[in-house]
Amino acid sequence: MDSPVVIRGTFANQVFIPEGPLPKIEGRAELIVYEQPAEGVADSRPSIFDCFGRATRLRSAEDLDAQLEEERASWDDK
Repeated sequence: MDSPVVIRGTFANQVFIPEGPLPKIEGRAELIVYEQPAEGVADSRPSIFDCFGRATRLRSAEDLDAQLEEERASWDDK
């Protein structure tokens, strides 16, 4: 049994559009389509980050380090 040749591309409107030139071979073929969300539509699969919520603003490493230092300094006060 020969190894299959993988031809990558896009399948849209019942037409396959290859990403590059097609090989000069002939034989049986199988088209497998991986469904993707439409452009502008968010992926509906849940993410591990959905368990934690979302930050209202991103924080820098320096900001986080300063917060940790402040918290650790307060431990000595007690």
